[in-house]
Amino acid sequence: MYIKTFKQISKEDVAEVGGKGASLGEMTQAGIPVPPGFVVTAKTYRQFVNNELPVDVIEEILQAFNGLETERVAVRSSAIAEDSKTASWAGQLESYLNVTRADLIENIRKCWNSIRSERVLSYTAGQNLSEDQLVVAVVVQKMVESEVSGVMFTQNPVTKNDGEIMIEAGFGLGEYLVQGMITPDNFVADKNTLKIKSIDIQTQERMLIFKDGENKEVQLSNENGSKQALTYQQVQKLADLGKVIESHYGYPQDIEWALEKGNFYILQARPITA
Repeated sequence: MYIKTFKQISKEDVAEVGGKGASLGEMTQAGIPVPPGFVVTAKTYRQFVNNELPVDVIEEILQAFNGLETERVAVRSSAIAEDSKTASWAGQLESYLNVTRADLIENIRKCWNSIRSERVLSYTAGQNLSEDQLVVAVVVQKMVESEVSGVMFTQNPVTKNDGEIMIEAGFGLGEYLVQGMITPDNFVADKNTLKIKSIDIQTQERMLIFKDGENKEVQLSNENGSKQALTYQQVQKLADLGKVIESHYGYPQDIEWALEKGNFYILQARPITA
């Protein structure tokens, strides 16, 4: 077996599927709404990073893709020493969106190669990680056509208040928000009552969407860009989901989420790091 589906993965599998993969499997098992997917394991990386992939391995990966019943997936690196409480790999490794079946194997190898990039080697040197620890699994996950996306912290990252949940939300796919290319709406909710304590609505001038087979930037009119990205009810529903995730793990979480056709999906959750 060179892959594991999310339904086969728990947090105990971190050595084989990395922090990201283990978290997605753990949340899937817990009934949290995670888009379906699978992980190409660390064993596969170790065996084939410097060799051609055999036909049977390629077939196993493509069969798993077929099982997702989708045309496009997100392909994300999941480092084996990743997402501990002391080191956050956020932004260090490569991710590829809207990958088709035809391009899947190529993008998996791109993720493998990203662990040896100058940026990653510099980061790991600062974390006192050895060369042997530079191993990567690859998450393959059904794409969510997000109308709104963002991040959520189950402890206020600004004030360190453990009784508050902070949500940042923007229109379109989440990459612009994560990369700091837009200023998102900001909501702070009381963790116990879910009452919204503060709101800061920003005007968004552009968003990233998937159209005609690729990611495209779309300009937003002032009227559309100045609208609130989430309703108050949606903020409270999302904050409640954040509470469930934090309760499951037992410590504050940094969560990536997406809203598609009125439903929230959790794309990633990791411990909040200093």
